[in-house]
Amino acid sequence: MELHLVDPAHQAPALPQPNKASLTSASKRAWQRRASDLCFIVLKASGFIASSYLMALGAPLLFFLALSGGDASLLFAQLANMAERFLAADHARQVAFLGEVKVVLIGLATVLIAWRLPRFLRDLGRELSGEKP
Repeated sequence: MELHLVDPAHQAPALPQPNKASLTSASKRAWQRRASDLCFIVLKASGFIASSYLMALGAPLLFFLALSGGDASLLFAQLANMAERFLAADHARQVAFLGEVKVVLIGLATVLIAWRLPRFLRDLGRELSGEKP
């Protein structure tokens, strides 16, 4: 068995290696940018949904307030009348009324979200692109 010694002068020339540090940092920055954009979208969307549902829950109060002409005593008299009638009703009617209330509130929330969605998407796109309002 022979022993071959290779000195640095006879070695194969080294090929240029890509700069892995710059590729890694660039891909890391791109990933961080996408992650921060995703977090921003999730936060804005959750605020949008929450505010839409709060609007939908406040709409019946606004309706009864308008019905009473802005008078708080009439408003609470109407609410007391509804509460008495609800408690006096049998269980089947209470369940039916609650089902109708759920359908109306979910429908109202859906209409509000559909109405507000184009502006939300336009504002979100503008904020993500970095444009100033």
